[in-house]
Amino acid sequence: MLTLLLLTSLLAGPKNPGKPMARPVVVLELFTSQGCSSCPSADQTLKQITDQANASGQAVYGLSFHVDYWNRLGWRDPFSSASFTNRQRQYDRALNTQTYTPQLIINGRQDIVGSQSGRIQQSIRAIQQQPAAAFVGIDGKVTDRANGQIAVQYELGSDGPYRLNAALVQKEVQTVVKNGENGGRTLTNTNVVRDFKTLEKPGRSGQVLLTVPPGLRTEQTAVLLYIQRTDSGQIVGAVRL
Repeated sequence: MLTLLLLTSLLAGPKNPGKPMARPVVVLELFTSQGCSSCPSADQTLKQITDQANASGQAVYGLSFHVDYWNRLGWRDPFSSASFTNRQRQYDRALNTQTYTPQLIINGRQDIVGSQSGRIQQSIRAIQQQPAAAFVGIDGKVTDRANGQIAVQYELGSDGPYRLNAALVQKEVQTVVKNGENGGRTLTNTNVVRDFKTLEKPGRSGQVLLTVPPGLRTEQTAVLLYIQRTDSGQIVGAVRL
């Protein structure tokens, strides 16, 4: 009986697996708008790439940040935010690029037109070939959903000059666009960022609160946590919850 108990314990593995394991990850931040006629093809490219990655178990994550500067041209994007426009412009200053849509930022360091699938795939493969030691492990879990908020616990695998980003995303949504460059079209957007928080000094573990917009059901959402170096802006870890 003792031998059987010991064997069962070994097969079950350790109760505390230790710090989160690091591995190559890719975060695709698409800056898009429902008012931009060039954006639907990029929205579809993001969906295809992330769907394929998810099906094959690859750590490739997409985020759709809807900017607000197209709103004055006939259609107000219901998912747009000035804060997302500010995030895009911060990237453009850091990378010395122009502000445009559809713009894709890969792991915080590379700027590509969001519809250029071949270039995007090439960049993803290059990142995936990097050693795991170049990345940081991260783990998390949703611990509470109440009063329109989601509480997310996180744990980082190491200390460093990091900031922690937390994005609440709506997995998929369809919108009938009535005016503007896409007037008359029904657009499909995936991984639409609905709330976004950044912790500048997150520590090795802690909690972040995300606000759920009214009417958005839990089963429609997911949370992406990702680590970004404060010195270079490089994304070095991510997990989807």
